[in-house]
Amino acid sequence: MEVLFAPGNLAEYVRGESYSSAPAQVKLALKEALADIIACTIAGTKTEAFDIVKKFSESQWGFGESSIFMGSHKISASGAALVNATSANALDMDDGHRLVKGHPGAVVFPAVFAAAEEFNLSGLEYMSSLLIGYEVAIRAGILAHHLRPEYHCTGSWGAIGAAAGVGRVLGLSKGEINHALGIAEYQSTYSPMMRCIEKPSMLKDGIGWGSMTGISAAYLVKGGFTGIPSLFEMEEAVPYLNELGQLYRIEELYYKPYACCRWAQPGIEALKELLEKYNLGAGNVSKIRVYTFTESASLSRSHPKNTEEAQYNLTYPIAAYLYSGEVGSKQVLKEFKNPKILRIMDMIEVYVSDEFNREFPKKALSRMEIEDSEGKLFSSGIHQAKGDYDYPLSLPEKRKKFNSLVEPILGKKRCDDLFHCIQNIEELKNIRELSKKIQINET
Repeated sequence: MEVLFAPGNLAEYVRGESYSSAPAQVKLALKEALADIIACTIAGTKTEAFDIVKKFSESQWGFGESSIFMGSHKISASGAALVNATSANALDMDDGHRLVKGHPGAVVFPAVFAAAEEFNLSGLEYMSSLLIGYEVAIRAGILAHHLRPEYHCTGSWGAIGAAAGVGRVLGLSKGEINHALGIAEYQSTYSPMMRCIEKPSMLKDGIGWGSMTGISAAYLVKGGFTGIPSLFEMEEAVPYLNELGQLYRIEELYYKPYACCRWAQPGIEALKELLEKYNLGAGNVSKIRVYTFTESASLSRSHPKNTEEAQYNLTYPIAAYLYSGEVGSKQVLKEFKNPKILRIMDMIEVYVSDEFNREFPKKALSRMEIEDSEGKLFSSGIHQAKGDYDYPLSLPEKRKKFNSLVEPILGKKRCDDLFHCIQNIEELKNIRELSKKIQINET
């Protein structure tokens, strides 16, 4: 195989990639990713985690040129990245990639957006930087999980992608880009992910801190700070470097229709099949058995006491869907103490399947059995989480998700205007034209 980018030469890709020359389907995929992460970030501003981090960042990072989503003024780029990344992942509805077991967009988008505002990038230049951030982040995640056996959070590898995207914004030299990647990797959140899954908290996937670390790494290099060689300078990186510019992994993203951990979502799809096929409902179900993979079974099954515990839960989303017919922001923000949903949770039993373990993380699979009030047993087929690249949401479904997250906050007119702006982002002379549409002081 011809080596297009040798170890240590990722910087050539970062400096040379162009949204303009990317294939049409890649441009479409990037716009879909941008619309989804913006919608998730807007919706996430209604969470307690966002409020806490916003107050912290405003007090610690002061004023600057970068927007806080649904805020009334701007703060420094690093502070804005921390706040907006926290918001992007706050409802756990943001994009992901199966092979990295995490969420590249929520780390990359806020960092690149904050820097792009400060440096007055055009929409076209911004999209090149965002594409770079995604492509580098996903490969960093695959590499990191290959090199480190324990399961670690998105912030640990996402920060590398954020540094790459911001490095393009800042116009870093090849040497400076390599230093930025090394700084981001060294100072990122190498966190014990399973501990946070077992005991959910606002730390979640380390995304906020990872985004702030990535943008800070690039800015530090601009001031002369140096870093170690990054994982992209290892021989193991060669196959992934060779892909760059030929295989665009942004086309492999998944999109989440539900506000909960991806590992719980195959169970919801199995439940949907049984409800639709057999006309079942909350009133005539007496027992539910979920067969799933080990990581999914590791999710909490306890009655949630807050939003994070509702999201990092296996049985709550299933019970919420059986009761409400959806698992959206309402269910994880306002309904987690609903006694009727909690009663359904207590009906659910969970079993680990060796078959499904063999498929993970390439696929997240589950199946379900329901016993009704008369003792009849109904069995579903095997389901994967909807929204995977090989089981995608349709374009109308993606637009419906965007509207459902944005319209209650911005109203229909501003929601439609924002979506149109995203679809025509190449035409923006300055990314701040987009910024105005996500601040509350817009007229």
